[in-house]
Amino acid sequence: PSIITPVYDASSFLNPSGIPGTIRQWYWGFNSKKYPLNARVWYPEGNGTFPLLLIVHGNHTMNEFSDDGYEYLGKLLASRGIITVSVDQNFLNGSWLDDFGQSENIVRGLILLEHLKNWRKWNSEQSNVFFGKVDTSNIFLAGHSRGGQAVAIAAAMNKLPRYHTDSKIEFNYGFNIKGIIQIAPNDPYEPTKGNPLKLQDINYLLIQGGHDADVFTPMGNRVYNRLALSDTSNCFKAFIYSYRSNHGQFNTSWGKYDFGYPKTRLLNVQSILDAEEQRKIAKVYISAFI
Repeated sequence: PSIITPVYDASSFLNPSGIPGTIRQWYWGFNSKKYPLNARVWYPEGNGTFPLLLIVHGNHTMNEFSDDGYEYLGKLLASRGIITVSVDQNFLNGSWLDDFGQSENIVRGLILLEHLKNWRKWNSEQSNVFFGKVDTSNIFLAGHSRGGQAVAIAAAMNKLPRYHTDSKIEFNYGFNIKGIIQIAPNDPYEPTKGNPLKLQDINYLLIQGGHDADVFTPMGNRVYNRLALSDTSNCFKAFIYSYRSNHGQFNTSWGKYDFGYPKTRLLNVQSILDAEEQRKIAKVYISAFI
């Protein structure tokens, strides 16, 4: 890698234990005290400042890496003058052994904010290749599946001075996140019991596939309906219902089967869109939104 990043101690929020935790640590070589801040970056040539987009995958088999699945977006958006970062959170994904079962979603969101800390630092370091390259007033987050929930969590946590369930944990984020994009997200997370996650005055795009066999109801519609826009915000929200799009083909590493074997044999994939057509939908609407 061209740049070595620090690690993030997420043990206050997630601390895998028992046999699954031990095997995860053996497989990855680290535990939740040292989660890596890894990412792939596509960036424009030339001078000037550029908008910054972080995109993150959702839950998939952890040993089948998902972060390379948005290269098609990275190359396009970089050619449009947008720094695009595909964040690696494979170590938070499930395996044959276990699945965190949504309990890791707060960490998925906070890791995105920790990545933004790096970008704020690099933008001010003269020795860094990204010195003076980032338009810090134009930051966007995009997420697919559980990553979609992660970007909503990140946008909410970004404005909090402290962790909402433990005031001893202080936050220092405060980034100018101008918009978020949710691709087939889920929405089970509640910041406090009985109070769902709410957003206000942020640009919002939701893309949901009509033939999604995983998130088979548009859960992002809950976020869409809760998002409050004041008359003076100049923000907007949009919902794209993509008929015949499935869950996985928005990521080139996931493919046309939304379930693993043996459930793949139960899926009728004849009616879903061609993979390139489906990804073209993501290209058009995400690039236009930003």
